[in-house]
Amino acid sequence: SPGQLYGDVLYFATEARAGWTHSDPRPLYFWVYFVGINAVWLLVPALLMLDAWHQLATAQRGHDRPRHKAH
Repeated sequence: SPGQLYGDVLYFATEARAGWTHSDPRPLYFWVYFVGINAVWLLVPALLMLDAWHQLATAQRGHDRPRHKAH
């Protein structure tokens, strides 16, 4: 997921730096296809990374909890 996000940021950044010359300037194409559809490739990896972070934090809290010994 971090690699996917990195690639997406490079994709959008290089296009922005080029002045959006490789994208169709019509608003429907630009906002729906270029931004909207490609946003899925940003949203899904970000959500997966957040879920993984939450799962790891929960597991670490459970591991760090002091254990009570039965006497």
